[in-house]
Amino acid sequence: MRDIFALILISSLFTGAVMLLLSTYDKRLGKRLSPRKRATVGTLTLMLQPAILTLAAIFSRIPTAEVTSEVTASTATLSFAQTAIPETASSVQAEVASASPAFSLPNFGIVFGVLTLLWLAGVAVTALYKMVSYLRFTHTLKKSLSPFDYEARIPVFTSPNASSPFLIGFFRSRIILPERPMDKGELDLAIRHELIHHERHDIQKKFFAEALKCLNWFNTAFYVFANKLSELSELTVDEILSSSLDYNGRKAYGGLLLRFASVGTGSAFCSELSRAASNLATRLEVIMTENRSKITRKEKIILATLAVCAVAVVTLSICICAAAMPESGGGQNGIIEIDESKVIESYGIEQDPVKGFSKLSEIGEKLDEDEIDGITPTWSMYSLSLTSSDDGTLSLSSIAYTNGQVMVLGADDTALSLPAGTEVTIRIIPDFSADYSNTDGNGEHAEVGYILDGKAVELFNGFIQEDGFELTFTAAEAGEYQIYLINCSAGMQNYASVEVELS
Repeated sequence: MRDIFALILISSLFTGAVMLLLSTYDKRLGKRLSPRKRATVGTLTLMLQPAILTLAAIFSRIPTAEVTSEVTASTATLSFAQTAIPETASSVQAEVASASPAFSLPNFGIVFGVLTLLWLAGVAVTALYKMVSYLRFTHTLKKSLSPFDYEARIPVFTSPNASSPFLIGFFRSRIILPERPMDKGELDLAIRHELIHHERHDIQKKFFAEALKCLNWFNTAFYVFANKLSELSELTVDEILSSSLDYNGRKAYGGLLLRFASVGTGSAFCSELSRAASNLATRLEVIMTENRSKITRKEKIILATLAVCAVAVVTLSICICAAAMPESGGGQNGIIEIDESKVIESYGIEQDPVKGFSKLSEIGEKLDEDEIDGITPTWSMYSLSLTSSDDGTLSLSSIAYTNGQVMVLGADDTALSLPAGTEVTIRIIPDFSADYSNTDGNGEHAEVGYILDGKAVELFNGFIQEDGFELTFTAAEAGEYQIYLINCSAGMQNYASVEVELS
């Protein structure tokens, strides 16, 4: 859920910036672009965040075909080394472990978790409030509706609760007229106005805008832009309807707007003839201006510029969103190419550890599946305590575990209490003396990492060679740490020793 909140937050910031920019400069755009073109730009902007989230989700799951950076190349070199890892290689591995890996979300700890819960609560409260308000409005409205005898593509009703004509209904749209007398010309204009809203699916756009406001309740840009889009939809209908009227017809239409200027129904899910008097001057100007059917050269330049800016925003935000999404597979240190001809297949043969070695399942304490987040598999996790030596090194000797099992290591039956900045070095010396061990050059496949606040962080995913493995990482924050090892091979792995050194 934290990953989803991170994606919403990033896409909301980028989309909100575009919305504020368009809202701020809408008047200037109005001098160059007609209301219909501005409404089209607004509708496309409304689709920015869903497009960003969808494309980010798709791109983040495209597998990497090859190692594409010096860091991942260094990791691959470490994983396939045929000799013991020297001190210089350990420092390179430490840099890899401490760097922010691609396609993974940084651990922001408790604060980020609280923010995620706060966002979820805000979404739930906002959505519930809007839903209850809309249902109460429609329930009250239905009680007051009376059928109106007018031949139109959708039903027409009258209601004493209507202060001006409006359109309502997501699936079954209806035109609601006030119980105020109107002559035949005014009635035709009012119903034509609402029918144009129906043809342009403006009600559905309003519902979509309200859903985005719930999802981004913390971003005022979505509220400002939804109001601006509502104004543009009215201006667009005014432009379309007035284009089919002569001078006298436009005057009559303008008079109709003046007559029904009001505070509106109070519901954001309706499309009203005249919601408020605040933008009447602009609407009357649109009505009385001759409409242009062709796109001018300046309009083409403006639209092209907006399109380029939109593509740039989408591209940048997709890259950041994709980087924040969890990878669907593989290790965090990059993709390591494996020689498929050297892979040993297992057919479920029961295997015993090297003589004198203990099985993890026999001496470890079984952990619950939901106790640790971020480890796969979770059904075979066992905790063990490292023994402290005279020099302060924590170690475990002569241990064996089979495919899919997870070792969770602490000290004295508890986690390692580490201050921020502590350097932790992990050393593993395997025993390849058993005839089932993988000695063909690939080594034993294992995953190594640490657990903090119940969440696993992967540091290494590759192959351990006969001469041993070592890596160092730095504790980014103070807390209770545990080291974990996962057997990713087809069979059993035997470790002569596992050492953890703190400095």
